[in-house]
Amino acid sequence: MSRTSLRLAFFDLDGTIRRVRDPWVHLHEFLGVAEQARDLIPRWRRGEITYDEWARLDAALWRGVLRTKMMAALHENPVRRGARELVGWFTSKAIPCVGISTGLSIFHEHTARDLGMDRVICNELHFDGDVCTGEITINVREGSKGEIMDEVLAEYGVRAEEAVAFGDGKADIPLFSKAGLGIAICPVQDQVRESAHYVVEAEPIDGALEIVASHFSMDRG
Repeated sequence: MSRTSLRLAFFDLDGTIRRVRDPWVHLHEFLGVAEQARDLIPRWRRGEITYDEWARLDAALWRGVLRTKMMAALHENPVRRGARELVGWFTSKAIPCVGISTGLSIFHEHTARDLGMDRVICNELHFDGDVCTGEITINVREGSKGEIMDEVLAEYGVRAEEAVAFGDGKADIPLFSKAGLGIAICPVQDQVRESAHYVVEAEPIDGALEIVASHFSMDRG
């Protein structure tokens, strides 16, 4: 039986490509506003506020902060060892790489350019010149990655079984369930491990390439 062609790669970024799993908390801590944001996640989990309200209250804490100061936080969130090699393998074969993240555009657009990813879909933090306005456009919610993946597959004209997905958290489980191959990267939750087809437990994460190459045909048709 012939193997399925590989035509598209999906990546979570936070905790998968970069080591920090929650860039929102990371930025709060870096800017010294973590205490003001401390009760927002519990309030969302209790259903007292919506996901969008939580995100907007979070972003409002960054109003007036310079872009350069925010970007300095990225230097304390390194790319995982093997991440460049992992993404580079796909780009060398002209296989589009698409990021889907609940994280922030200020970080992920830079990461996508740096690693050569085709695009990243994430939440857009707004600026007036170089000053954060404290406003945000929500493009990716905690439970919406599967729907976004469907939209991207349709846009590229690719079947789900022709895609591989990489992630580290519960929000990535829909990607694993839809993709022909779902690979968990350094997960900390058993539910994530059990939902993936394959698990990379530690860096360097380009160890995933062996299973990718064995699962798919490199003939894209």
